[in-house]
Amino acid sequence: MEQRPHSVLLGMMVAGWFAGAETGILYIRAEYPDSVRLIDAAIAELHTAGLLGQNILGSGFNFALKTIKGAGAYICGEETALLASIEGQRPEVRLRPPFPTIEGLYRKPTILNNVETFSNLHAILTLGGKGYAAIGTTKSTGPKLLSLDSHFHKPGIYEVAMGTPLSEVVASAGGFKTEIKALQVGGPLGGIVPMNKIAGLTVDFESFMSAGFLLGHAGVVSIPASFPMIEYIQHLFQFTADESCGKCFPCRMGSTRGKELIAKARSDSSYKIDRTLLDDLLETMQVTSLCALGGGVPLPIKNALQYFEEELRPFLKTGAPVAR
Repeated sequence: MEQRPHSVLLGMMVAGWFAGAETGILYIRAEYPDSVRLIDAAIAELHTAGLLGQNILGSGFNFALKTIKGAGAYICGEETALLASIEGQRPEVRLRPPFPTIEGLYRKPTILNNVETFSNLHAILTLGGKGYAAIGTTKSTGPKLLSLDSHFHKPGIYEVAMGTPLSEVVASAGGFKTEIKALQVGGPLGGIVPMNKIAGLTVDFESFMSAGFLLGHAGVVSIPASFPMIEYIQHLFQFTADESCGKCFPCRMGSTRGKELIAKARSDSSYKIDRTLLDDLLETMQVTSLCALGGGVPLPIKNALQYFEEELRPFLKTGAPVAR
């Protein structure tokens, strides 16, 4: 949105033309004022060039673009909560069906996609379907953007073809400044990948899924060797509790109870977490939450329990079962 705004806007215009939509809305968090400013300027340029508005270039196609600033709620990454926010309602997850493509914004059929998807439409149109599909793997076609954090020697946004070895991405970024024990890939709901698993992963959805992780949006957060994994787990529960829309019981209460379990174990050395209780809590959240916030956070916590069992053992009851 900040470096190549027209690629995003073109993708939305093309999607609007194919879908028969006449309005495109960019929902951008208010914490990114540069994105809002630059997108608004790019929209103005398109208007000046006669590429937006009524009967564009005599084609009979009408299309308008506008930006809306979000208030910063993480839950608005969920499509139905985002729609509610645009409508001026409390951003809560909606029951589905109906799905947004049937009944979305203001009860009209609505297509929701992220910035990366829309920006790729230019490459698809330029290369053609077969040409675009030649990039990447059979099932995960095209390129993928990865965001590497400040623990890398060369942090930033990298674009690679799907199927690129994850170890190659790490090498391209110059490796790490400090000793790292794991990477969380795909945001706070993404899997926690121990360093000894990186060599076997490629940047595509199938590779991560088959290994029990999640590629997601491919944002990469490094977990230093010096950072306690029990504290990281507490942070994940705390984040979910803070960002939950509160509509469904498993997410709202499950994240809070999980946070309390971890906090008690950290503050009271005589208290040990009952693994059966914790496993049941995670499974309940995963299976019964309305959306991927409550349903997704069990994955990284299960990964931590599986791969960092030795580090976490002092906080667990002796003889606790392995995470399901």
